[in-house]
Amino acid sequence: MNLFDYFFSNWNKRKEIISEDSLENSNDLWADSVTTGWEYTCNLLLTTPRICIENDGFITNDTSVKPKLIGEPNNLGKDGDPSGNFGYWVRRHGHEEEFEELANISQNMIYARPSDIGRIPPKSKLEDDFKNFLIDFRIIVESNISIEKKLFMINYELSTKSEAYKDIYKKLVLEKRFPDSFFRNILCELNGVNKNTASILWESGYLTKEQVLNAPYSELIEIKGLGKSLILKIKN
Repeated sequence: MNLFDYFFSNWNKRKEIISEDSLENSNDLWADSVTTGWEYTCNLLLTTPRICIENDGFITNDTSVKPKLIGEPNNLGKDGDPSGNFGYWVRRHGHEEEFEELANISQNMIYARPSDIGRIPPKSKLEDDFKNFLIDFRIIVESNISIEKKLFMINYELSTKSEAYKDIYKKLVLEKRFPDSFFRNILCELNGVNKNTASILWESGYLTKEQVLNAPYSELIEIKGLGKSLILKIKN
């Protein structure tokens, strides 16, 4: 049996073991005969917290318990393994490095990961560059500085930090109207605010949820596209 056959036979074996247990009992399914450890994988998205990105690829060989999710409440996927909004843990079987080398995954788009700049081959330079970009971006986003300062740092400092960062920034601007769209979408967390309303607020100079909530009713009612009922809903 070659390495590919061995890898996928063990993968199928793992799925069979998991399928024997219902989700009600999945909390007790912490190990099986082929699990040698766990590896954490985060979502390569602008919304992913810094702590998740920094732990991407982290491996634990402790199979006595299921690992906890990083940077978010613990949750289990349909297969009973830890899976959340920002990342998930996958079981390791002891031959991943051999498989990665044989499959040349850093050059193979079959194994590419989805991201905010398109699919990225794992273990590639582009993956490293984008993860570093995301970490630096999240440092700015998660800081306590003003929204105006955040926008300045992203547009005039982060965007020129390296040639790789320049390319990533340009791609995000062209495809997602970055960084305005990122912060504008946060306004959608307000009651009754959809993307259209968020755009109206943003273009009117309200760049954060706090700015909207702290604005007097008499000020907001002057904005075209905002009605009395919507403003009251936002405020409540």
